[in-house]
Amino acid sequence: MLEAFLPKSAKRVVIYLEPINVRLGMDKLAQLCRDVAHIEPDDRTCFLFVNRRRDTLLMYFTDHDGEQTLTKKLDKGSFLLPARDPNREAFVILKPAALRRLFRS
Repeated sequence: MLEAFLPKSAKRVVIYLEPINVRLGMDKLAQLCRDVAHIEPDDRTCFLFVNRRRDTLLMYFTDHDGEQTLTKKLDKGSFLLPARDPNREAFVILKPAALRRLFRS
């Protein structure tokens, strides 16, 4: 479902596992990508963020048109994120095809 909205050039998806305020602007999102994931936003990388309740997902990426955001809000339920290991980083990196695992079937 979400993979249809990814830029065709996207080769990896970085999921930030800590909740954020999904109303953040693009400058703050780009800064979060650099400071936390230590990854410079480019056209090959898409970043996903969720709110505290995990019912809203924010996708941030850059492409030939510039910076883009896409928000998906669930009517009920929550997104299935990988479990956060306290000894590991606050993000995980997936292939774009793995995005469908974030939804309950």
